[in-house]
Amino acid sequence: MKTRTKLKSQKPIEIDGHLKYRCPKNCGFYHWLSLKEAQTKNFKVVCDCGFVFKPKTILKIKICYSKKPTEINKRLICPEPIVLEDQHKIQKPPPDTQNKCIKLLCGYGFSKTESIELVQKAFEKQQITEPLELIKYIIKNIGELNEQS
Repeated sequence: MKTRTKLKSQKPIEIDGHLKYRCPKNCGFYHWLSLKEAQTKNFKVVCDCGFVFKPKTILKIKICYSKKPTEINKRLICPEPIVLEDQHKIQKPPPDTQNKCIKLLCGYGFSKTESIELVQKAFEKQQITEPLELIKYIIKNIGELNEQS
């Protein structure tokens, strides 16, 4: 005879968190620090651009548990689809994003005119404003972007 066991809500016994930091020098690089590193006093990060910065020390992270499933929690579990109205797409990337992307692509061996074309075509398709994310998209879809010429 099988006995049924009552389901019990389990709480975590340990946290393994990572925090994402952007270089304050606006070079576009991201750094992932573990929670232990972020809690260490005077911890320093050395960016690839040569800039050294100290993240603000984190004392603790608090986890709050819900008592009962509320209406908000139910909507979070099964959200209703959001219908976006037609929005006017921006045709050109922000100038700082475009300049950073062009600089990176030139470093990869593309000419300046090729870089400008790729950045504009990629931005028209995806509307990505983060330089590194836009570069990742360009490299991933280089063949497709070149065919549009």
